[in-house]
This record gives sequence, C-alpha cells and structure tokens, in this order.
Amino acid sequence: MKSLEKLLNVAEVELSYKCHIKPADRLKISDEKDVYSLARSLLEDRIEHLEEMYMVLLDQALKVLGVALVSKGGVCNTVVDLRIIFQTAILANASRIILVHNHPSGNLKPSLQDDKITKRVYQVASILGIELTDHLIISEESYYSYAIEGRIDVMNPSRDDYSSPFLNLDEIVLPIH
Repeated sequence: MKSLEKLLNVAEVELSYKCHIKPADRLKISDEKDVYSLARSLLEDRIEHLEEMYMVLLDQALKVLGVALVSKGGVCNTVVDLRIIFQTAILANASRIILVHNHPSGNLKPSLQDDKITKRVYQVASILGIELTDHLIISEESYYSYAIEGRIDVMNPSRDDYSSPFLNLDEIVLPIH
C-alpha cells in the first residue's frame, strides 16, 4: 500500500494562458515595421545592454495573442531553448510566431547561431503546424528581417516565393486570364 501512495505522490502540472483582450481589440501585425515597433517598446532602454529574445504569438489573422520572453543572455549572445518556445506557442494556441532579438552591438548581420536557431525553430514549427512568420534582429536604429531578406526558410535556400509573410492567403487575388 505504501508503494502505491509513493507513486501517486507526484507534482501537479498546471499550464494556463489567459488573455483578457477581446479579439477585436488585439493589435494586428501588418508588416515587419509593426514588429520592430513592438520590439522597441518591449526592450525600451535595454536594447544596447544585454541580448534578449522575445516571441510574438499570433493567430491566423495576424492578431497578437501575446508576447513572451524566450531568453535573456549576455552582451553578445543568449541561449534559446526550443521547449520554452513551443510550450508557450502551443499553450497560447498560436497559428504563427515571430522571433525578435536584439544585438547590443548594433550589428544587424545574422550570426551563424542566429541562422541555426531560425532553422531549428522553422523545422519544429513546421512539424507542429505553426508558421514561423519572421525572425527580426533589432538595434537602436534599425532591424534585419529574415522574411524580407528571403531567408526565413534558411534550410531551403532555393525558395522562390518571396512574397510578404504578412499577407493572408485569403487576401491574395490572382488575375483571371
């Protein structure tokens, strides 16, 4: 009997996502400039201090479900745990995610580590049916967008569709011949 009690004596796990903003009142992301503005407001005066990565959680209509701090690091890097990213994305029922991190040095060129994490997030997101819409690297003065540079799919450099990831497929009207 005692061994059964021991087996049942485990930690209780509770996950929750609470959004108190009505869908009609949620911020809609139209392009990478909106993401940059949001990221600048999140990082405020820390943009040149330590590297931080945030994830913007979006619904199918590109409305913001929430923003989550994914990682906080040092002056020149931060460690990103994919489990944290996808636990949060799944919990929020996000259809799309956008990664944003700062380079305190102001250099907007993606590092090899930036490319690797973008690739890994893209791969896992694809398996889960979540779209990695963009990954922005920001500085005090500007930003670098993987999507705008045609590099969101870093593991498939032959991608020939460089249309904006911020367009809904329903919004695209093809000409009739």
